[in-house]
Amino acid sequence: MDKIPVTIVTGALGSGKTTFVNHVLTAEHGLRVGVIVNEFGDVGIDSELIVTSEEQMIELPNGCVCCTVRGDLVEAAKQLIATNRIDYLLVETSGLSEVIPVAMAFTVGELEEKCDLDSIICIIDAENYYDNTRRHLSALEQLQASDIILLNKIDLVTPAKLEEIKTDIKKKLPNATIIETVKATAPLKMLLGVGKFDIDKTKDWKTNEKEHIHEHVESCSVTTGPVDSDKVQEFLENLPDTIYRAKGILCMKESKPGEADELRIIFHKVGKRTGLEFSRPFEENEPRETKIVFIGTEIKPKELQERLEKCA
Repeated sequence: MDKIPVTIVTGALGSGKTTFVNHVLTAEHGLRVGVIVNEFGDVGIDSELIVTSEEQMIELPNGCVCCTVRGDLVEAAKQLIATNRIDYLLVETSGLSEVIPVAMAFTVGELEEKCDLDSIICIIDAENYYDNTRRHLSALEQLQASDIILLNKIDLVTPAKLEEIKTDIKKKLPNATIIETVKATAPLKMLLGVGKFDIDKTKDWKTNEKEHIHEHVESCSVTTGPVDSDKVQEFLENLPDTIYRAKGILCMKESKPGEADELRIIFHKVGKRTGLEFSRPFEENEPRETKIVFIGTEIKPKELQERLEKCA
Protein backbone atom coordinates (compact mmCIF):
# COMPACT_ATOMS: atom_id res chain seq x y z
CA MET A 1 0.00 0.00 0.00
CA ASP A 2 1.26 3.46 -0.85
CA LYS A 3 1.92 5.72 2.11
CA ILE A 4 -0.68 8.35 2.98
CA PRO A 5 0.75 11.88 2.79
CA VAL A 6 0.17 13.92 5.94
CA THR A 7 0.07 17.68 6.42
CA ILE A 8 0.08 19.11 9.94
CA VAL A 9 -1.62 22.48 10.33
CA THR A 10 -0.55 24.53 13.32
CA GLY A 11 -0.73 28.13 14.51
CA ALA A 12 -1.78 30.28 17.43
CA LEU A 13 -5.34 30.53 18.68
CA GLY A 14 -7.46 32.38 16.14
CA SER A 15 -4.88 32.38 13.36
CA GLY A 16 -7.21 30.78 10.80
CA LYS A 17 -6.53 27.03 11.04
CA THR A 18 -10.17 25.98 10.81
CA THR A 19 -10.70 28.40 7.93
CA PHE A 20 -7.81 26.74 6.12
CA VAL A 21 -9.21 23.25 6.77
CA ASN A 22 -12.54 24.39 5.33
CA HIS A 23 -10.69 25.70 2.27
CA VAL A 24 -9.08 22.29 1.73
CA LEU A 25 -12.35 20.41 2.17
CA THR A 26 -14.26 22.57 -0.30
CA ALA A 27 -11.59 23.12 -2.96
CA GLU A 28 -11.43 21.21 -6.26
CA HIS A 29 -8.34 19.05 -5.84
CA GLY A 30 -9.55 15.49 -6.43
CA LEU A 31 -8.25 14.23 -3.09
CA ARG A 32 -10.21 12.23 -0.52
CA VAL A 33 -9.11 14.08 2.60
CA GLY A 34 -9.31 12.69 6.12
CA VAL A 35 -9.23 15.29 8.90
CA ILE A 36 -8.19 14.95 12.53
CA VAL A 37 -9.04 17.93 14.74
CA ASN A 38 -7.58 18.53 18.19
CA GLU A 39 -9.42 20.97 20.42
CA PHE A 40 -8.62 22.89 23.58
CA GLY A 41 -11.49 23.18 26.05
CA ASP A 42 -13.95 20.97 27.86
CA VAL A 43 -16.57 21.16 25.09
CA GLY A 44 -15.50 20.76 21.47
CA ILE A 45 -16.65 23.38 18.98
CA ASP A 46 -14.29 23.07 16.00
CA SER A 47 -16.14 20.07 14.60
CA GLU A 48 -19.25 22.24 14.28
CA LEU A 49 -17.34 25.10 12.67
CA ILE A 50 -15.84 22.86 10.01
CA VAL A 51 -18.09 22.50 6.99
CA THR A 52 -20.19 19.40 6.53
CA SER A 53 -18.58 17.15 3.94
CA GLU A 54 -18.20 13.52 2.96
CA GLU A 55 -14.70 13.38 4.42
CA GLN A 56 -14.50 11.46 7.68
CA MET A 57 -13.38 13.51 10.67
CA ILE A 58 -12.34 12.25 14.09
CA GLU A 59 -12.40 14.91 16.80
CA LEU A 60 -9.85 14.68 19.61
CA PRO A 61 -11.19 16.80 22.50
CA ASN A 62 -9.50 18.10 25.68
CA GLY A 63 -5.91 19.28 25.62
CA CYS A 64 -2.90 19.03 23.37
CA VAL A 65 -2.21 16.27 20.89
CA CYS A 66 1.39 16.20 22.06
CA CYS A 67 0.73 15.31 25.67
CA THR A 68 -2.70 14.24 26.89
CA VAL A 69 -4.14 12.68 23.72
CA ARG A 70 -1.15 11.73 21.61
CA GLY A 71 -2.09 8.06 21.82
CA ASP A 72 -5.51 8.93 20.45
CA LEU A 73 -3.87 10.72 17.52
CA VAL A 74 -2.18 7.48 16.48
CA GLU A 75 -5.42 5.50 16.86
CA ALA A 76 -7.41 8.13 14.95
CA ALA A 77 -4.93 8.05 12.07
CA LYS A 78 -4.98 4.23 12.00
CA GLN A 79 -8.80 4.20 11.92
CA LEU A 80 -8.94 6.67 9.05
CA ILE A 81 -6.33 4.79 7.03
CA ALA A 82 -8.09 1.47 7.66
CA THR A 83 -11.27 2.75 5.98
CA ASN A 84 -9.43 2.82 2.63
CA ARG A 85 -11.47 5.94 1.89
CA ILE A 86 -8.74 8.57 2.15
CA ASP A 87 -5.65 9.36 0.15
CA TYR A 88 -4.56 12.41 2.16
CA LEU A 89 -4.55 13.19 5.89
CA LEU A 90 -4.82 16.64 7.44
CA VAL A 91 -4.10 17.12 11.15
CA GLU A 92 -5.18 20.40 12.75
CA THR A 93 -3.46 20.84 16.12
CA SER A 94 -4.64 22.85 19.08
CA GLY A 95 -3.40 26.44 19.09
CA LEU A 96 -1.64 25.67 22.37
CA SER A 97 0.21 22.51 21.39
CA GLU A 98 3.80 21.81 20.43
CA VAL A 99 4.23 20.51 16.90
CA ILE A 100 7.34 18.33 16.90
CA PRO A 101 5.81 15.59 19.11
CA VAL A 102 2.87 15.48 16.69
CA ALA A 103 5.29 15.12 13.78
CA MET A 104 7.13 12.33 15.59
CA ALA A 105 3.90 10.34 15.78
CA PHE A 106 4.13 9.99 11.98
CA THR A 107 7.89 9.57 11.61
CA VAL A 108 8.56 6.88 14.24
CA GLY A 109 6.55 3.95 15.52
CA GLU A 110 3.63 2.16 13.88
CA LEU A 111 2.54 5.05 11.63
CA GLU A 112 5.95 5.39 9.98
CA GLU A 113 5.20 2.60 7.49
CA LYS A 114 1.70 3.90 6.74
CA CYS A 115 2.27 7.67 6.48
CA ASP A 116 4.60 10.10 4.78
CA LEU A 117 4.80 13.48 6.54
CA ASP A 118 4.60 16.01 3.72
CA SER A 119 4.94 19.32 5.58
CA ILE A 120 4.10 21.35 8.65
CA ILE A 121 2.10 24.48 7.80
CA CYS A 122 2.02 27.28 10.35
CA ILE A 123 -0.75 29.84 9.96
CA ILE A 124 0.16 33.28 11.30
CA ASP A 125 -2.34 35.98 12.24
CA ALA A 126 -0.58 39.08 10.89
CA GLU A 127 -2.57 41.49 13.04
CA ASN A 128 -1.70 39.64 16.27
CA TYR A 129 1.73 38.31 15.27
CA TYR A 130 3.79 40.13 17.90
CA ASP A 131 1.26 39.60 20.70
CA ASN A 132 1.13 35.88 20.01
CA THR A 133 4.86 35.23 19.71
CA ARG A 134 5.65 37.30 22.80
CA ARG A 135 2.80 36.08 24.98
CA HIS A 136 2.82 32.38 24.11
CA LEU A 137 5.92 30.20 23.93
CA SER A 138 3.93 27.63 21.95
CA ALA A 139 3.28 30.15 19.13
CA LEU A 140 7.01 30.73 18.71
CA GLU A 141 7.74 26.99 18.74
CA GLN A 142 5.06 26.38 16.12
CA LEU A 143 6.66 28.97 13.86
CA GLN A 144 10.17 27.59 14.25
CA ALA A 145 9.07 24.00 13.58
CA SER A 146 7.24 24.76 10.34
CA ASP A 147 8.15 24.23 6.69
CA ILE A 148 5.58 26.63 5.20
CA ILE A 149 4.22 29.85 6.68
CA LEU A 150 0.77 31.10 5.69
CA LEU A 151 0.94 34.75 6.66
CA ASN A 152 -2.78 35.24 7.07
CA LYS A 153 -5.10 38.24 7.52
CA ILE A 154 -2.73 40.53 5.64
CA ASP A 155 -5.68 42.79 4.84
CA LEU A 156 -5.73 43.85 8.50
CA VAL A 157 -2.21 45.35 8.58
CA THR A 158 -0.45 48.10 6.62
CA PRO A 159 2.06 47.19 3.86
CA ALA A 160 4.88 48.53 6.04
CA LYS A 161 3.78 46.38 8.99
CA LEU A 162 3.54 43.36 6.73
CA GLU A 163 7.13 43.79 5.53
CA GLU A 164 8.29 44.21 9.12
CA ILE A 165 6.60 40.94 10.12
CA LYS A 166 8.09 39.07 7.15
CA THR A 167 11.55 40.33 8.09
CA ASP A 168 11.06 39.13 11.67
CA ILE A 169 9.88 35.70 10.49
CA LYS A 170 12.95 35.38 8.26
CA LYS A 171 15.18 36.12 11.25
CA LYS A 172 13.56 33.30 13.21
CA LEU A 173 13.24 30.93 10.25
CA PRO A 174 15.71 31.88 7.47
CA ASN A 175 14.60 29.20 5.00
CA ALA A 176 10.87 29.71 5.48
CA THR A 177 8.49 29.62 2.54
CA ILE A 178 6.12 32.51 3.24
CA ILE A 179 2.78 32.71 1.44
CA GLU A 180 0.60 35.77 2.05
CA THR A 181 -3.13 35.07 2.41
CA VAL A 182 -6.52 36.50 3.25
CA LYS A 183 -8.89 34.03 4.94
CA ALA A 184 -6.13 31.38 4.76
CA THR A 185 -6.77 30.81 1.05
CA ALA A 186 -3.89 29.88 -1.24
CA PRO A 187 -3.40 27.54 -4.23
CA LEU A 188 -3.32 24.03 -2.76
CA LYS A 189 -0.67 22.90 -5.25
CA MET A 190 1.69 25.10 -3.21
CA LEU A 191 0.65 23.45 0.06
CA LEU A 192 -0.29 19.78 -0.40
CA GLY A 193 2.00 17.11 -1.78
CA VAL A 194 5.03 19.41 -1.74
CA GLY A 195 7.45 17.18 0.22
CA LYS A 196 8.92 19.98 2.31
CA PHE A 197 9.11 18.27 5.72
CA ASP A 198 12.63 18.26 7.21
CA ILE A 199 13.15 15.13 9.32
CA ASP A 200 16.14 16.73 11.05
CA LYS A 201 13.74 18.89 13.07
CA THR A 202 12.67 15.90 15.15
CA LYS A 203 16.20 14.72 15.95
CA ASP A 204 16.99 17.51 18.41
CA TRP A 205 13.74 17.11 20.35
CA LYS A 206 14.12 14.82 23.37
CA THR A 207 11.32 14.25 25.85
CA ASN A 208 13.76 13.76 28.73
CA GLU A 209 15.46 17.09 28.02
CA LYS A 210 12.42 19.24 27.47
CA GLU A 211 9.41 19.16 29.76
CA HIS A 212 6.27 20.38 28.10
CA ILE A 213 4.73 22.85 30.53
CA HIS A 214 1.53 24.56 29.48
CA GLU A 215 1.29 28.27 29.89
CA HIS A 216 -1.32 29.42 32.37
CA VAL A 217 -4.29 29.29 30.05
CA GLU A 218 -7.82 28.44 31.08
CA SER A 219 -10.90 27.55 29.13
CA CYS A 220 -14.59 27.11 29.75
CA SER A 221 -17.71 26.63 27.70
CA VAL A 222 -21.21 28.03 28.17
CA THR A 223 -24.47 26.82 26.66
CA THR A 224 -28.02 28.11 26.46
CA GLY A 225 -30.93 28.12 24.03
CA PRO A 226 -31.89 30.73 21.41
CA VAL A 227 -30.66 34.25 22.19
CA ASP A 228 -31.77 37.78 21.40
CA SER A 229 -29.55 39.31 18.71
CA ASP A 230 -29.09 42.72 20.39
CA LYS A 231 -28.49 41.31 23.86
CA VAL A 232 -25.97 38.68 22.79
CA GLN A 233 -24.07 41.13 20.59
CA GLU A 234 -23.69 43.51 23.53
CA PHE A 235 -22.50 40.62 25.71
CA LEU A 236 -19.92 39.46 23.19
CA GLU A 237 -18.61 42.96 22.46
CA ASN A 238 -17.97 43.57 26.16
CA LEU A 239 -16.08 40.44 27.15
CA PRO A 240 -13.18 40.98 29.61
CA ASP A 241 -9.73 41.61 28.13
CA THR A 242 -8.44 38.45 29.81
CA ILE A 243 -10.41 36.43 27.22
CA TYR A 244 -8.28 36.60 24.10
CA ARG A 245 -9.94 33.80 22.13
CA ALA A 246 -13.57 32.74 21.90
CA LYS A 247 -15.57 30.87 19.30
CA GLY A 248 -18.96 29.32 19.07
CA ILE A 249 -22.33 28.76 17.44
CA LEU A 250 -25.12 31.22 18.23
CA CYS A 251 -28.76 30.27 17.87
CA MET A 252 -30.07 33.74 17.05
CA LYS A 253 -33.75 34.48 17.54
CA GLU A 254 -35.03 37.08 15.12
CA SER A 255 -38.77 37.22 15.89
CA LYS A 256 -41.39 36.06 18.40
CA PRO A 257 -40.70 33.17 20.80
CA GLY A 258 -41.96 29.86 19.47
CA GLU A 259 -41.52 30.69 15.82
CA ALA A 260 -39.05 28.36 14.12
CA ASP A 261 -36.89 30.88 12.34
CA GLU A 262 -33.65 30.78 14.36
CA LEU A 263 -30.45 31.71 12.54
CA ARG A 264 -27.25 29.67 12.99
CA ILE A 265 -24.48 32.24 13.43
CA ILE A 266 -20.74 31.62 13.86
CA PHE A 267 -18.99 33.82 16.42
CA HIS A 268 -15.24 34.47 16.70
CA LYS A 269 -13.16 36.64 19.00
CA VAL A 270 -9.43 36.99 18.36
CA GLY A 271 -7.68 39.50 20.58
CA LYS A 272 -9.79 42.65 20.52
CA ARG A 273 -11.48 41.77 17.23
CA THR A 274 -14.89 40.09 17.18
CA GLY A 275 -16.96 38.89 14.26
CA LEU A 276 -20.29 37.29 13.42
CA GLU A 277 -21.09 35.48 10.19
CA PHE A 278 -24.02 33.52 8.81
CA SER A 279 -23.66 29.76 8.77
CA ARG A 280 -25.74 26.97 7.31
CA PRO A 281 -29.38 26.67 8.48
CA PHE A 282 -30.20 24.50 11.47
CA GLU A 283 -31.11 20.98 10.44
CA GLU A 284 -34.59 19.71 11.29
CA ASN A 285 -33.58 17.56 14.30
CA GLU A 286 -30.59 19.66 15.36
CA PRO A 287 -30.80 21.16 18.89
CA ARG A 288 -31.40 24.93 18.83
CA GLU A 289 -28.51 25.74 21.15
CA THR A 290 -26.00 28.54 21.67
CA LYS A 291 -22.55 27.18 22.56
CA ILE A 292 -19.43 29.29 23.12
CA VAL A 293 -15.91 28.33 24.21
CA PHE A 294 -13.75 30.95 25.96
CA ILE A 295 -9.96 30.72 26.24
CA GLY A 296 -7.75 33.08 28.25
CA THR A 297 -6.76 33.84 31.83
CA GLU A 298 -8.76 34.63 34.97
CA ILE A 299 -11.92 33.25 33.37
CA LYS A 300 -15.08 33.20 35.48
CA PRO A 301 -17.31 30.43 34.07
CA LYS A 302 -20.29 31.00 36.38
CA GLU A 303 -20.42 34.71 35.58
CA LEU A 304 -20.16 34.07 31.81
CA GLN A 305 -22.92 31.46 31.97
CA GLU A 306 -25.22 33.83 33.88
CA ARG A 307 -24.54 36.68 31.46
CA LEU A 308 -25.26 34.47 28.46
CA GLU A 309 -28.52 33.22 29.96
CA LYS A 310 -29.68 36.84 30.30
CA CYS A 311 -29.45 37.08 26.50
CA ALA A 312 -32.19 34.46 26.05
